Amino acid sequence: MAVLILHSLNDIQKEDIQKLIAICNEYDELKRQPDLKEEDNYNAKLNSFYCYYEQNKLLSVLIIFQPFESEAEITAYTLPSYRRQGYFKVLFNAACKELKKFGVSQIAFVVEYQSKDGKACVVDLGADMGRSDYLMAYNYKAKEKREDVGLMDDIIVTDLTNINRNEGIKTFQQIFNWEEEQIEELLNESLDSTDYHTYLAYIKGKAAGTLSIYQHNSSVSIFGFGIIKRYRGKGYGKSFLNHVLNIYKEEGKEKVLLQVESERQEAFLLYKKTGFDILEEYDYYYLDI
Repeated sequence: MAVLILHSLNDIQKEDIQKLIAICNEYDELKRQPDLKEEDNYNAKLNSFYCYYEQNKLLSVLIIFQPFESEAEITAYTLPSYRRQGYFKVLFNAACKELKKFGVSQIAFVVEYQSKDGKACVVDLGADMGRSDYLMAYNYKAKEKREDVGLMDDIIVTDLTNINRNEGIKTFQQIFNWEEEQIEELLNESLDSTDYHTYLAYIKGKAAGTLSIYQHNSSVSIFGFGIIKRYRGKGYGKSFLNHVLNIYKEEGKEKVLLQVESERQEAFLLYKKTGFDILEEYDYYYLDI
């Protein structure tokens, strides 16, 4: 028996985890593919991967994503024939020790809606249901007859640059109320990376909207999308979103992905009206540690 606690993965470890996830998803009829990157954690030194090997066979894996200082998300997979034998519990205890070292006080277990074993496991740990999220997709091929909609007259969309970076920080703060350090990390990555990109929307000459994307091979993921409160409900958000959809249509992308909380009905309805469809539903169960 060997429990590996890892900050990052080599190619063999990554392949082992991907195979384990594929087996579990096929058995449980699930779809989720968690990101196997550690660099997006709030604390860059946090060990994100916990692997239970037996005779060089990966039996169970636990993955941590820390989006906020005091909260971390956990996703875990165990081979079907090895479940309810304590493998996950060993990894979970090791993960809790690591999280406490970094001041994390709450865990959010991410469980697909259809996952009966996953829900039973986290409920046994004492976790309580908190919220549901939808993974939504805009498929360009399915929407090829959709008429392109231009920007409203009083909105201008620009790329985030070092010149307007401070405006971007202030706009993010107004929309999301995030800590400045967290916003700076996001925007610095957007400026330094070819995979990340951030757009600013100016309404009547003032920075009032943000939208960030992460590029995959044939798709784009949207995050950090919002409009300052006083401009909501007036069509600016839809105009901004449609403009970005048109950009990646021209670049030949196949689809655009995003995740939205079920409680955010205003945002959910905007995405539905724009042409996004629900792909998957995730439930979040919370546990204080």
